[in-house]
Amino acid sequence: MNWNIIVTSLPGPGCEYRLLHELRAMGKFHTTEFKDVCMGYVEDVTNFLEAIRQAETDGSPWIKDLGRVIPVEKTFHFIPETLVEQLKEAVTPYVGRISGGTFHVRLERRGLIGQVISPEVERSVADHLFALAEKEGHKVMASFKDADYIVAAETVGHECGVSLLTRDLRQHYSFVKTG
Repeated sequence: MNWNIIVTSLPGPGCEYRLLHELRAMGKFHTTEFKDVCMGYVEDVTNFLEAIRQAETDGSPWIKDLGRVIPVEKTFHFIPETLVEQLKEAVTPYVGRISGGTFHVRLERRGLIGQVISPEVERSVADHLFALAEKEGHKVMASFKDADYIVAAETVGHECGVSLLTRDLRQHYSFVKTG
């Protein structure tokens, strides 16, 4: 399936069902094999985020079931042995967008326990971005507290989605956050 959004629901009876019911009015969404995790495709990510923000502002009841939303810029299929190299390739274009300031890499792994070690992947991808930035003469620093940028990688089984979340995006849409 083509997807560009990951949405998690809060745990609890009926939360995922109610959330999925509302999301399906905004795009093509389905549950995954992982509890409280939905994947979807929307035509316009900004309009989708705005619709959720408006529902939040209006106090729509279903918004209480929403955990978080991650818009995804690029997706790919992987096997554990290729994930790091594929992620490095996917995030290489981000170095120009991170041209100054602070960032960190966050991998939310679902499945593949013991096969994909999130901290190792995060460190390897971050080192790759640091090396690229230095090569291009950009000054960047790591920060895990309110970074200017978060490189977000979300795996669902053998599928991975990646995006660059700016501080402005995260502040404007409080539900866009990494796990």
